Amino acid sequence: MPASRFALPRAHHGVLADADRTALLRVVTALLSTPTAPYFEDGMLAVVRALAAEIPGVTLRSDEHGNLIARRTGSGSRTLAFSAHLDHPGFHPFLRRGRAPAATLHGGVPMTFLPGAELRFHDARSLRSVATARVATAAKGDDDLVYVELEDVRGVVEPGSFGVFDLPGGVMRGTRLSARVCDDLLGAAAILVALAILAREGHPRPLAGIFTRAEETGFVGCIGLLESGVLGKQTSVVGLECSPRRATAKVGRGPVVRVGDRLSVFDPELTHGLQDAASRVKARAPQFAAQRALMDGGSCESTAYNAWGVPAGGACLALGNYHNCGPDGGIAAEFVDWNDLEGLVALLVEMARGFDTPGAVAGASGIRARLIRNWERESGQLSRSSARLCTPARTAARKRRSS
Repeated sequence: MPASRFALPRAHHGVLADADRTALLRVVTALLSTPTAPYFEDGMLAVVRALAAEIPGVTLRSDEHGNLIARRTGSGSRTLAFSAHLDHPGFHPFLRRGRAPAATLHGGVPMTFLPGAELRFHDARSLRSVATARVATAAKGDDDLVYVELEDVRGVVEPGSFGVFDLPGGVMRGTRLSARVCDDLLGAAAILVALAILAREGHPRPLAGIFTRAEETGFVGCIGLLESGVLGKQTSVVGLECSPRRATAKVGRGPVVRVGDRLSVFDPELTHGLQDAASRVKARAPQFAAQRALMDGGSCESTAYNAWGVPAGGACLALGNYHNCGPDGGIAAEFVDWNDLEGLVALLVEMARGFDTPGAVAGASGIRARLIRNWERESGQLSRSSARLCTPARTAARKRRSS
């Protein structure tokens, strides 16, 4: 297996304390060192459970579909939840009598990138590596799944195991983190560290971290969570993602306040709350930067939350080599900027600090307050100019009525 290298970059923006930066590296290392695929999130759930159990005041609950919710109780009727998924495109092998093993792809990777890709297969329970193989060919079946023929198989590829791209768990060079999976394990890491910081502060209001399964196959785990009704009616969600970089959202320019995705736009109150939180982080850490963009390179679970009536906003990291699609048409590691990740953690913490605070003005109310200030400043000029503009019209109307 290719070697990993995890190390904190020296250059940073001062948005997190040194101890929190170290904690973030530890969490990222644990998550990125664990293989995952849709419907094979077993190891990832175990890691998240262990890390969340270290946070004071957190209770863990799984729904009937294996999604995991980490909660902290507090005063107030509304719960702010951060949500991320634990899977990444992967492969389910199957055997054919007298022929080489094959596998189905689960998750969005264009077929043209697959031939020649190196895969590593893991036992679902122990996560030990059981085989490596290379993709010979890829074709779409009648069931709309992508089927790959495997060659150069070393070891035993058996049904019940799962395959991932044979890439390093993570390599840090400068502030760039390249990894087999950034999407969306870095979102999960940000949640865990943000919850730990807020717990240490004694955050007084209800919080939750949501860790979903099988997002890459159409938000299936998230839909199961929503259908189960375990979130409650007073939950607002900030969905976290690593999303394909755009001209308006670049790697290294800070976390992105995501106003929407390819399918929908997100909740205005939460979007505005994230924007205000970014401004507060900037005020205390001048090197911090944040971006705001419609990230239409894909869709994310915030669309599903909103469709089920759960208010959801979004934040993300601009991502290079989305779903391991490299610039040369082959498979490559995804990459993000580490300082963007630290900024995302700071953004979540600040969002929670300001959420549902007594006396706080947020969302649509905050926008209305700003517009009212404009009105109070400019309404005199509007009134004076209206006298000039409206008097001739009123005179003409009176003449028409009297004739």
